Amino acid sequence: MSVGKGKDSPGPKYLRVIDLATCIGCGTCEAVCEFLYGKPFIKVYRTSIGLEIPVSCMHCKNAPCIDVCPTGAMTRDKDGAVYVEESRCIGCLACLYACPFGIPELHPAARVAIKCDLCKGLRSNGLIPACAAMCPAGAIIVGKEEKVFDKTKYRVAELFAKARMESIKQ
Repeated sequence: MSVGKGKDSPGPKYLRVIDLATCIGCGTCEAVCEFLYGKPFIKVYRTSIGLEIPVSCMHCKNAPCIDVCPTGAMTRDKDGAVYVEESRCIGCLACLYACPFGIPELHPAARVAIKCDLCKGLRSNGLIPACAAMCPAGAIIVGKEEKVFDKTKYRVAELFAKARMESIKQ
């Protein structure tokens, strides 16, 4: 788990991975996030080749948004999710400029940074983030790091197995 200014400490980390091979681009993740928070922190973008791809905060292990925040407002919770402590944010946008994905945004009225916090309130009550709970395709995998990695590796093995079976049939 990580705490403030990018310093890491040992222990399991909570992850969210979006399996793009499973995602159907339906936008349910975006809709439930917008319903809960008034704006979506996961957005489904239609690409130039016609695929819908969800994009959200990666909660990076070495998060540049945390490293550049001059007030320590951009920080981590006990599970490793990056979030904004709004009372400390001065709205300087350093986090937005540092993020390679342009994820943090400036709240127009409050003038503080806002972003996905992996549904911190839901997680504190033992629930998973709403985007994962509502995904009809099961494309959003959440949980402790080792379990997410195992599930992701299993899905890759399944894809390889299916591809191999198709090549044998031909």
